[in-house]
This record gives sequence, C-alpha cells and structure tokens, in this order.
Amino acid sequence: MSETLIAALLGSIFTLIGQISNIYFSKLKVDSNLRQKETQSKRDNLTEVYHSLISTINFYPNESPSDVLSNIEYAPVYSLENFETMLISLEIQIEDYKNQLDNLDNNFEQKNDLQVRISNREYAKKRIIRIQDEYYKARDKYKSFSESGKSIFDLYAGQNVRNALINFDVIIHNVFISGSPAGDGDDPLENDIDLARKNLIDSMRSDLESK
Repeated sequence: MSETLIAALLGSIFTLIGQISNIYFSKLKVDSNLRQKETQSKRDNLTEVYHSLISTINFYPNESPSDVLSNIEYAPVYSLENFETMLISLEIQIEDYKNQLDNLDNNFEQKNDLQVRISNREYAKKRIIRIQDEYYKARDKYKSFSESGKSIFDLYAGQNVRNALINFDVIIHNVFISGSPAGDGDDPLENDIDLARKNLIDSMRSDLESK
C-alpha cells in the first residue's frame, strides 16, 4: 500500500473521528442546556409556589383558645374549631358573674374576685375573636394553595420540605382541632406553631439554594 493511500486512509479516519467527536460534544451541549433549562424551570415554579406557601402559613396565629384560657379557672374546653361555642360559653359565665356581683352587698373581697373573673373573660373573648379571624383566613388561603399550587409542590419540592409541611400540618391539627396548646406566643423558641413554621420556611430556602 502506497504512502499516499495510507495518508488518505488516515485522513479519512481522523475526519470521521472528528465528525463523531463534534456530534458527541454537540449532544453533550444540548443535553446540558436542556438540564439547565429544566433546573431553571423547576426553580422558577418552586419559587412562586414557595412564596405562596410562606404567605399562607404566616397567616396562622401562634396561639389557640386553649392557650388563652389556660390560666382562667373554670374556663370552657376548646376543640374542633368550636370558636363560637367557646365565645357563647364565656358570655354565659360573664353574665352569671355579673348577676352574682349585682346581688352582693358590701363584700369587697368577693366583688373584687368577680370583677377579675369578668375582666379576664372579656379579655379572653377579644383574643379568641382575633385568633378565630386569623385562623379562618389562614385556613381559606391554605385551601386555595392546595387547589392551585399543590400539584407543582408535589412534583418539584424536596423531601425535607415535604416532611416539614407534614409536620406543620400536624401541629396545626393538634392545636386547632385536637385543642392542644401551642405554647408561649411571645417566645418563638417555646411555641410549636412558630417552630414548625420556621422549620418549613428554612427548608424551602435551602431547597431553592440547592437546585
């Protein structure tokens, strides 16, 4: 085989190798661009959904009627979202104490005790009404989120975020359905709702940073 033929054959081989290499690297570039676009699409979708979820969970109050009534003697028991029943029960107690107060003569100690009981229940009613309004607004927003953004959340959210949302849902159920106290509303480190909310928000931030 002549040197010219060998050189031509080698040239053809190198050309073929070059063409195959170009096709291979072009495919790698296309695949990389597709992965980048897919990752960016996930990030964009999750960012919007996570912002909506954060806005929703921030509506939830960090205390329930059980917390409000924990220091009131003979207070009614709260559970199953029975805000109105609680308010009616408190009003009945207030009216009863007022009647007792009207029928007292000059017993200062008893009058003072009844006035304190009335005052505590009036204050409790105002707090429970505020909690009721905040809770129902949050519940409605969460329902709206579940209907509009939950599918994207279920598709793209990281496992840590899913677990944190489950934990938050359990805490909300325990507090507002089962009637468990949430804890100190003035101390985020001693409040179950605040702790669960912070954990969920931190999980979402970490998930976005990792994508």
